[in-house]
Amino acid sequence: MSENPFEQLRLPPSATDEEIVRQAERLCRRAADEPARNALRQAARQLTGSAEERSLHVLLAHPRPDYGNAALERFEKAFRRPPKSEKAAEPLPALDLKELRDLLRQALAAELDVRPMPLEAVPMDDLPDEIARQTVEALWQGLLSDMRG
Repeated sequence: MSENPFEQLRLPPSATDEEIVRQAERLCRRAADEPARNALRQAARQLTGSAEERSLHVLLAHPRPDYGNAALERFEKAFRRPPKSEKAAEPLPALDLKELRDLLRQALAAELDVRPMPLEAVPMDDLPDEIARQTVEALWQGLLSDMRG
């Protein structure tokens, strides 16, 4: 199934016909190739054509989409083309795998924040034989898990 025309044109379902046409023209000017322009024109036709088809697309669209990001649009306008550099393109330095590994380990250690589990208090009513039995059982289970993996 193709994308909803409102999503293609980055418009809310409450957009008027004039807003649809203006947005389609603006996006067509920015489109990279002819198939992308044709898709945008088709989306505008779907929304400005019959009322029934538009109602269906309104029902299938998100009621309050958030397509705009003012900061991102300012950034895009400011850096549409890469800045001209007077010096020749310098090759990138070689990747230092040891440094990368160390940085990743530091980041992972900061994320994990491993702390030892607290010890449970031993009830005073347990007999020494019961404590010894539980200790042996815990050691045995530890040995089994070490052998498995």
